[in-house]
Amino acid sequence: MKICFVDTTKLQYSFEDINSQKIRGAESILINLSQKLSSIGLDIMVFTNCKKEKSLKNYSWLSLNRIDEFKNNFDIVISNNDTQILDKFNCKKKFVISHSIQSIEKALRKKQLFSYFRNKPKYLLLGNYHKSQMSKIFSIYDTKIIEYGVDELFETKKISNDKDNNLAFFTSRQDRNLDILIEVWKKKIVKEDSNYKLLITPIEKNLEQFNIFNRKMLNRESFIDQILKSRMIILPGHKAELYCLSALEAAELCIPVVTMGIGSLSERVEHKITGLISKSKNDFAKDILEMYRNDDMWNEIRNNLISRRGQNSWTKAAKSFFKIISNDK
Repeated sequence: MKICFVDTTKLQYSFEDINSQKIRGAESILINLSQKLSSIGLDIMVFTNCKKEKSLKNYSWLSLNRIDEFKNNFDIVISNNDTQILDKFNCKKKFVISHSIQSIEKALRKKQLFSYFRNKPKYLLLGNYHKSQMSKIFSIYDTKIIEYGVDELFETKKISNDKDNNLAFFTSRQDRNLDILIEVWKKKIVKEDSNYKLLITPIEKNLEQFNIFNRKMLNRESFIDQILKSRMIILPGHKAELYCLSALEAAELCIPVVTMGIGSLSERVEHKITGLISKSKNDFAKDILEMYRNDDMWNEIRNNLISRRGQNSWTKAAKSFFKIISNDK
């Protein structure tokens, strides 16, 4: 079976950039998913705005400019968040992986609505929260919920007991309610214990007086080494957070997550099993402090994560993905 992925983002990347700092969640997902599908014997071709093309035995990464050469070659075409590009392909089975909440207004503004009706693709969504937020019009041709995995670096990394038990990390984007965490940290956490430290995705404001420090933006392997030392990952969540790979990656590294469960975080974390889900800002502060102070609870959650490690591989996710798209009528 011949499967095509296409991503029209202006970001110049290919699978060789998987560990680059410029790669975001959507690009990382496309790279991992396409590679694993090729590794189980499928013919995969990916079109992006790449600088350098690469063709292997059953896996090719080509420039968007070459779509017209291959537009009749595929059994399945999967677009990364764009229905317009599907107009270029002569293929009966078309899908769109959505990484955002689609509304009619947004689809009209981005000129996606008419191509949606022309191509009749099925939307591939990232979870129940994502599905609940989508305009019902985008389920006319059906929707499916797909699984994601974690990079092999997270799977194969040796879990260390060398922890800085005063250290916490925020590993998501700055616009993912980092301001809530900073507010809670300044008002509640650092006042309780001046040894507690929070490393965040870099911002311009200097908050070191509150033991809030900008973390270094490193390549993937160095990033893993950095966060492995932490006591916890703290992610408030955000209404635009439709999957949150950061939470899945933390789980694979057996690091408990404290969250307010906003957006999809309530799907990524199980309360008192893999982390803590807070119902308010006050509870958020209490739960962060509890995760610091309660060694019995921390060890129980960490042991739960250790027992589940290895269940979030991209090989497993790719097999599930292929089952969804190949069984579709």
